[in-house]
Amino acid sequence: MTVSRSSGKLILPVLALSQIAASLMAIVPSTSSAHGSMVNPPSREYACNTFDTPWNNPTYPSCGKIASLSGSWMSNAQGGVKSNHKDYVKDGLLCAGGKQDWKALDAADFKGRVTSVTPDAQGKAVFEYKQTAGHISSYFKTYISKDSYDPKRGLRWDDLELIGDSGKLPRPENNSITKLAVKIPAHLTGKRVVYSVWQRDPSDNAEAFYACSDVDVVANNIEWKASGALEGGQVNTGVTLTLRVFDKVRGGDLEQHSIVVAKGQEKPEQWMHALATKTNLSSGLVRVGKLIGSEIKPQFSASENQVFGRNQQVSFAIDQHHGGTNPPDDIAPGKVTVSGKAEAKAGEVVSLSAAVAVGTNLKYLWTVSPSISGLTLNTSTLNFKAPELKQDTAYSFTVNVSNALGSQSGKHNLTVKAKEDGATPPPAEGIWDAKKVYNKICTKVSHKGKVWMNGWWIQGKEPGSDGVWGVWRVVGAPEMHSDCKEK
Repeated sequence: MTVSRSSGKLILPVLALSQIAASLMAIVPSTSSAHGSMVNPPSREYACNTFDTPWNNPTYPSCGKIASLSGSWMSNAQGGVKSNHKDYVKDGLLCAGGKQDWKALDAADFKGRVTSVTPDAQGKAVFEYKQTAGHISSYFKTYISKDSYDPKRGLRWDDLELIGDSGKLPRPENNSITKLAVKIPAHLTGKRVVYSVWQRDPSDNAEAFYACSDVDVVANNIEWKASGALEGGQVNTGVTLTLRVFDKVRGGDLEQHSIVVAKGQEKPEQWMHALATKTNLSSGLVRVGKLIGSEIKPQFSASENQVFGRNQQVSFAIDQHHGGTNPPDDIAPGKVTVSGKAEAKAGEVVSLSAAVAVGTNLKYLWTVSPSISGLTLNTSTLNFKAPELKQDTAYSFTVNVSNALGSQSGKHNLTVKAKEDGATPPPAEGIWDAKKVYNKICTKVSHKGKVWMNGWWIQGKEPGSDGVWGVWRVVGAPEMHSDCKEK
């Protein structure tokens, strides 16, 4: 076959062109093969691909389980969705984007990179989504897991609270970063799952992309205090290394975090990274690694992994036990103290923290009277906005700290001042005080959101504790003392 040339260009026969086109079509990826994912905080698949070695001795075991997916971190998608996400992505497969062959991303024991997120005082933060192929977007919606999330049954749509919606966005450049503004409620702190949904505009393509990112939401009033660097040399495979954290003042154990040294972790930079990673996944009191910006990241280094205490310096030591499977025994919880504001204005951000003199593997449970909706009650620190009330109100907080060896409790009182918006001012006598003598009848006091008046001399009797006909009666109630009805 003779091939002619014209103007320096190669002219191919029609048959050859069609064969080449067919060959190219065979290697072009499908529409969902390369488009994007959340990169800050990194999605599970992106984190394994970028920050780990999922194909060879992964730092996080879960990365090894999804090694085949990590290379396709930008293609967790469903075609033709058109915002009907719940029809395509069922409960328990949200991280997998509804695909059975990606279900390892939803495993109950998934342990991967956790990113610290510190919102500003208004709860605002900015996340980043990488679009490897730019497309017109109907929206990016960002969610965070609520307290109802149970990894054992998988992430469900009802477990999510919407924290960001970008609305429609134009087509960006390929490999661009789309910044997503979110607002995280004050009570949603600690370890959480961030769930992102990118819906392409149907005029462009109706497919949608999904991603789970593991985060630790840290309130902006928390400061990490550097407490010293990890030290040590090479160890043997099978040895148990335990990081013991002590209260710097009292000297008792606060926490213990252990690893059994695996093959390939014997060098100090290896076991220090593994121990730091394990500690950061489970501790509420310390972080181990290098402070980079506002995040403390474990390092593959024999000298750069420092221990940071939450709002306080701590002491620590590393114990070494041969035999591998018997870390030190649990320590029963010691005295519990609660720190935080004693008085707050309506709408003001409040942080109450429980500190335990000693104890390991601790669980926390708060009770609040009167109740405040939306609180996360199973954490060492409560972060919330003070309720907006018409009357000054006294709240009582009790935290129970326990493990298998026992429990201890601590208490804290908080007065929330009435909202200053022209509402009825609080009674002249203020909040009821159990120690005060009320020797003048028809004295007005506030207690648990209500205003009360006494019918006779009294001290120590809580309003409402002796029924509607007691010494204290609610202002405006039909059973009010006859001498007080017009006051």
